[in-house]
Amino acid sequence: MENSVIQTPETTNKGFWDGYNNVGIGVVAIASVLNHIGSLSVPKALLIIPMIVHRPTLAYMASKVTLERGSAALASGHPQLFVNFNERFESNLPLSVNSIQLLVHLGYAKLGEELVRKRRLTIDQGLGQRAKKIDLASDKISELLLEPEEELYLNFRVQL
Repeated sequence: MENSVIQTPETTNKGFWDGYNNVGIGVVAIASVLNHIGSLSVPKALLIIPMIVHRPTLAYMASKVTLERGSAALASGHPQLFVNFNERFESNLPLSVNSIQLLVHLGYAKLGEELVRKRRLTIDQGLGQRAKKIDLASDKISELLLEPEEELYLNFRVQL
């Protein structure tokens, strides 16, 4: 048997899809932000999942003691949260797009010039602890997403 077919920890691409970060979590994340701000551009929506799939960033944003800050202050004050943001952005792009599509298909959002909330997604204990944590973080994430897209992409070092 050829070595390239055998999956070992060294050859498995763990940065791609592992089942833990799935379309359900993506829907919860984007819908939670839409619950706060009602609408957002697609480029801004694509920034949500890379933030919530990174445990330290999610924990920081969900913390009750975290102050709402702008993207520049956040990226410079906590560079460890954004050191690999571009990689997370790129690897989660399919998940982000699929989550947006599912939100639209399920009738929670409408996609036109922007992604617009049609109805609220209720986040409760039935969706699990991770969904509740994402919902807590969504308030601060929605505040960040009020900034211009260009500024967000620059501060988070997303390479287009």
